[in-house]
Amino acid sequence: MKLIEIINKRCNCKVTQVIVKSPMGERIAYRDIPVDNFKEYSIYLHTGNVDLEIMYSADKELSEEAVSLLTDLIDVYVENRATWEIAENVSKSPDIYAGRATLDEMVKVTTNALVYSGLFDKAAVMFFNEKLMELRGIYMTSIPPYTEEQVKVFRNKRVPVKKSIIKQLQEYNKHPDDIERHLELEDKIFRSIDNVQLTNPLIIAPMMTGNKIYGILITYSNNKYTNTHIFTTRSTARLLNTMMMAVISNQKYEYTTSFYKEIESEMRSKQSLVTLGNYVATIAHEVKNPLISIGGFAKRLMKAVTNEDLKRMAGIIATESIRLEHLTEDILSFSRKRPPKKEKIQLTKLFSEIRPLFETRMAEHNFKLNIDIPYDAYIYADIDQIKQVIVNLIANAMNAMESDGTVTISFQEKDGKTSIMISDTGPGIPLEVMPNLFKPFFTTSNSGTGLGLPISRKILNNHNGDLTVYNSKHGAVFTVTLPAE
Repeated sequence: MKLIEIINKRCNCKVTQVIVKSPMGERIAYRDIPVDNFKEYSIYLHTGNVDLEIMYSADKELSEEAVSLLTDLIDVYVENRATWEIAENVSKSPDIYAGRATLDEMVKVTTNALVYSGLFDKAAVMFFNEKLMELRGIYMTSIPPYTEEQVKVFRNKRVPVKKSIIKQLQEYNKHPDDIERHLELEDKIFRSIDNVQLTNPLIIAPMMTGNKIYGILITYSNNKYTNTHIFTTRSTARLLNTMMMAVISNQKYEYTTSFYKEIESEMRSKQSLVTLGNYVATIAHEVKNPLISIGGFAKRLMKAVTNEDLKRMAGIIATESIRLEHLTEDILSFSRKRPPKKEKIQLTKLFSEIRPLFETRMAEHNFKLNIDIPYDAYIYADIDQIKQVIVNLIANAMNAMESDGTVTISFQEKDGKTSIMISDTGPGIPLEVMPNLFKPFFTTSNSGTGLGLPISRKILNNHNGDLTVYNSKHGAVFTVTLPAE
């Protein structure tokens, strides 16, 4: 330490050891090698609630004047030891120095160092929540030490603060040495923990950058305050704020890096899908016409042949060619971007056209289709495209249910958006399936193509709307959202 070097030069000796004895225990604050052939001498000093044992090496015992100067300077050294000790802890802790430590770990280091130095009897840190306008307890330490239960109570403490207090904290640096201006939160912080009436006001130093306050460092001493108390509290608050900024910056960097990697991966995936989609669309277009011909010839063969085995085989060819036609049509539909021709559509009329499409299936499985839509409910959309979406969703809902199930259609208009909810009484969608539901070619059905929902969402996205899903108590609910106008 530079101060020790000054002491050695001014007093014509060499300080070899400084032992600090406080209610927190005994520790060596400084140690060095004695000078050869010089005798060692000891000095005992009581300051505040701390006893000091100073050992020095010299050719002879110091005079009273030199001893007085030595003890005064050592006293300054020990009082400022708190700030230096925190700096030493920071330099020794690679996690704190590199910004990898948690805020709790840093706060624990600072508050313990402040009290352990013997300068303060109590120290605590609270962080400020700007949205809730409250201070939250993080960590506190004291002489005698608080119990784990008392620290836990403090950590759960929420102290509401007024704007006037925040303004006072923001103006703190304008009046750094005016002890009367320091905030007193005695009843709300320490006294509620240990039920002790404090004789001195608390010293509170904000941890802030510019005018933005992140929290406060609180210190308290039973002894009379000196400028050293205020200086140490302010220096420690600045150091803690710097460490906190390092942690926040490191967290932001890690988050940004992780987010960038996710975006990069997603962009590559989408680019691959676009390239693949172009190839698949081209192939589907080339395959469609031959499939129609194959299906047509298979139907003619079914009528022409009399052999039952050949007729059965021709039937399989016809059925499979129809299935492949549907698949190629879905692929082409998904790859094409069809700009919607929007018009005003009365929903009751739309569903009166859709209901007959499901009457046969409803009769076979005893399904119910409840349409709960006001007569004056309208949407603005391309009627053919929106009909395709709703028919697909109702069909999916019926596929998910067993006999006697119910599909319910409801309507809502809110915040400039119209929503059509299609709910079923099926088992709901498994959580592991939910993230993949709108991915092309993903399907849990043996007969599906996995393009129905992606096409539906794409149609709605082209309408500046969306398609979402969640599980209710009774089954799955798909929501078609469109702009109200």
